[in-house]
Order: sequence, then C-alpha cells, then structure tokens
Amino acid sequence: MSRHRVERKRLFRRRPADDLLQRSFRNCPRCTRDVHVFFDVCRHCGGALEISA
Repeated sequence: MSRHRVERKRLFRRRPADDLLQRSFRNCPRCTRDVHVFFDVCRHCGGALEISA
C-alpha cells in the first residue's frame, strides 16, 4: 500500500457554513448571556424572556 495521499476531484461543491447554532441562541436582556430562543426564563439570572416569532 502506498502512503501517499491521492487528491480526489470534488463531485459536489462544499456548502457554506450554516449559522444554525448561532441562530438558536439570543442574549438575555438582564444578564446578556446566551439563552436558547425557545426559553421563556433565563437559566442564568431567572429573568423573564419574550418569545417572538
């Protein structure tokens, strides 16, 4: 077996990085820490959050 790396030609273009993880969080208005978008109470400070569409 050869230990040399063989370059392969790409069949498909690489997709751009998705920011799904970044879109899943928002900042708490009281403590400015990251909170999941579906939470209605901040787990860090206990402050109430508004859920908006």
